[in-house]
Amino acid sequence: MKTHYDVVVIGAGPAGLMVAKEMSAAGATVLLVDIKKEIPKVNRSCCTMLINEPNTHGETVRIVNNNLHFEKTGFTVPYTGKFVKLVRSVRLSPGGYKLTMVNRSEGVAHPYTKEVILKNLLDSAVDNGTDVLTETAGIKAENVNGGVRVFLRPACSRSMYEVRCKIAFAADGVNSQIVTGLELFKTRKYFGSFRVASYFLDNVDYPYWDAWVTCVGKGHTRWGRGQIYMVPKFLPYAQDGDRPILDVFCGTPCGMPAKMGLDSFIKEGPFREWFRHATIVHRGACVVNFYTCIMNPVEGNIVVVGDAAAFIETYCQAAMMYGYRAAHAALKVLATGRGYEDYTNFWRESFEYCHPGEIEKALQGFGLGQLEDEALDYIFKLTDNEEYEGYVSENTAPDVMKKAIMGHIDQIRRERPDIAVVIEKHWKASAEDIVQG
Repeated sequence: MKTHYDVVVIGAGPAGLMVAKEMSAAGATVLLVDIKKEIPKVNRSCCTMLINEPNTHGETVRIVNNNLHFEKTGFTVPYTGKFVKLVRSVRLSPGGYKLTMVNRSEGVAHPYTKEVILKNLLDSAVDNGTDVLTETAGIKAENVNGGVRVFLRPACSRSMYEVRCKIAFAADGVNSQIVTGLELFKTRKYFGSFRVASYFLDNVDYPYWDAWVTCVGKGHTRWGRGQIYMVPKFLPYAQDGDRPILDVFCGTPCGMPAKMGLDSFIKEGPFREWFRHATIVHRGACVVNFYTCIMNPVEGNIVVVGDAAAFIETYCQAAMMYGYRAAHAALKVLATGRGYEDYTNFWRESFEYCHPGEIEKALQGFGLGQLEDEALDYIFKLTDNEEYEGYVSENTAPDVMKKAIMGHIDQIRRERPDIAVVIEKHWKASAEDIVQG
């Protein structure tokens, strides 16, 4: 490993790998650093779905010849794995009543295998000449003398050492260590933290293999906290003819172990019969800190990309897109001395959570689960036999949910005025009120 590079990338997720791949392909010397021993191996909970909705985060992504094609930006990411086509996004109350969004032609989402996409991107980056340093943490990055010095620490050591570069990328995820050391971190607002636990389950007697399912309400776990998500997907080594497994997640506020919520849902929840013969194939976990977006994701020659600059996440598809955009902006900087504004402007315009009111709207959709179970059963019973056009999207699904529920508001006011008051107040709740319960 050299001590000077054109580019150092901290984090080998979809965004960081895309940066390394694109910049090394253009002839830049690149060092890619990641804390994991095996970069394609994923133990962090991640649903990993292609969101089919056009213009998601400013881009429309299609499956073309089994690869991911980004129509507006004009690039393709190779993918050698398998997709699952989901045509429904279903919200389930504790009593099993539904609020359903559908798109039967294109599908609402296509889950794919993150391990495969990471390996495909890593192989391309290495083939292009990227140096890879694993089992190493990026601790800090500092602008100095027109370049950057990056402090690294091996996982087995307490000692740090530094590497110099012209441009550094913080692509180390939603809990970025690099970002916390930058001045731009002070512009962010903290909302709270969530723990997430997930299982890959086989042998599940499941009625929603064509759907992304969100279990809404307190009655899904014994402790009445947390939200459950379920998505069918294929394992990394799946072959033609194999069936999908079920990835089940539980997200809880920090203070309650997410695994307890997940085990409670599977063993004691209202849909426990689905899991009577289930076997756990894989376990995952993570902690997610909720911050507002970084509006200017560049400080000197340090570029923040993907989830590291985001509220919650950018989805894997957008992480790759922002990595691509950031890389080409940086190549322009190396060639001309200018170009960061290309990436900054695209980020601000395309990432919905940078826009006023989007965080509140998304959290209102999420926070519906804080209503009492009896109220949710009543509301979802009204929508149980209806279908609404929509996708799996944090940014547009809340609008569909609100439209579906408020379409019955006159009936709710007549039959259950107490619930009507709560619902109408809910759509005005602040982000802080919802995150804090």
